[in-house]
Amino acid sequence: MGLFDFGRLEGFPSRYSPQQTPVLFDVVEVLFIIIFLLILIAFICIFPGYSKKRSIYVTIKTCISLTIGCFLIVENFGQEWEIGTVKTIVPYKAGNNAEINSVIGIKIGLRSVNITLKGEGRNGALPNEIINYNERFPWTWDQGRFGYGPSSGLLQRSLRSAQRRGLPIPILWVAEYFAIDGEGIRFGRFYRTAGWYCHILLWTAFSCWIMSNIMLQFVSRYTAYSIGIVGGLQILTCILWVIIRNETPLIIPFENGTLTLHFGLHFWMSLTCGIFCIILALIIIYMDLRYPDNLSEFLGIDPLDQYDECVLSPDEIRTIAQNKKIADDTLEMVSISDTNSSIRNSGMLLMKRRSSIKQVQKYHFRKPVPVKLEEYEDVAVYENQSIAT
Repeated sequence: MGLFDFGRLEGFPSRYSPQQTPVLFDVVEVLFIIIFLLILIAFICIFPGYSKKRSIYVTIKTCISLTIGCFLIVENFGQEWEIGTVKTIVPYKAGNNAEINSVIGIKIGLRSVNITLKGEGRNGALPNEIINYNERFPWTWDQGRFGYGPSSGLLQRSLRSAQRRGLPIPILWVAEYFAIDGEGIRFGRFYRTAGWYCHILLWTAFSCWIMSNIMLQFVSRYTAYSIGIVGGLQILTCILWVIIRNETPLIIPFENGTLTLHFGLHFWMSLTCGIFCIILALIIIYMDLRYPDNLSEFLGIDPLDQYDECVLSPDEIRTIAQNKKIADDTLEMVSISDTNSSIRNSGMLLMKRRSSIKQVQKYHFRKPVPVKLEEYEDVAVYENQSIAT
């Protein structure tokens, strides 16, 4: 034992006081952002493998998609749906008559409430005390029984644990507004209920975002529908938060000020991203209707995948020609050679879009154009034919 005691004035084993450090950022939120950044970096590494024009298209498409997905996760786990701060003079701790000049902040998320306290002692009190607290009181998801027992809600049990640990009085004051559930003071219940429905909608929006990325490789209009649903769910999340979160505004009075709340970063992020997704969906739908080939080139989709082969009878060709007001009652889609006279007499083989809207869809059909090359005898080149405008 003497060997281990060498150089130790305090004896064996060594005992060190705990080093309490303040929280600087939300670890969960930063972790999700880093994950999406790593995915983006991985895609950037493969961009040079594409041609110059194609690499630009892939970069824009990837950045927009990953940004929407990152926003959905950050909105879901973010802690700034509502925020508020106040500067005031408050007592510090129970059993200590010192007062502090403090800044009290509150951040409400879908799953919990964060209460911060920064300050310093008044009139030279507490000279060696570091007053920098950030405490989180979660409420996921059961309301629990009335009181603070083992069967009560997580928020109430967290408050009781904070009291046992001797947290500063201002933090306990603010937390009690959320823990009390009765006599018209039910802020915690309303915020918990709003967070419950909002987090379900955001997870649903995240699932639709995954579906939109899958559809992005096949059919452009289905991608637009999925992105539109993502935007609509985010806007609906904001609406539910405003309606459910509180019947009366949460106002916490202090000696030298009042702590009031207003919408924070993640609320506005959800609303902005929702509007952006809806606008993006409308743009894709418009491009699919008016410029389907350009959209297919941008998204990297085979344009022929959106068409079905069909045969137009002579009567149908005549009807289309009359609708187009062609004088000779014929429709010149292609220049048919003599070897293809049977096709000309029996009908026309075309490729028709699976979904089209009259007076809106620019291209309904693609036409086969027979050509003869030295290397290939039977080659069909499909060109656009504007039949309905």
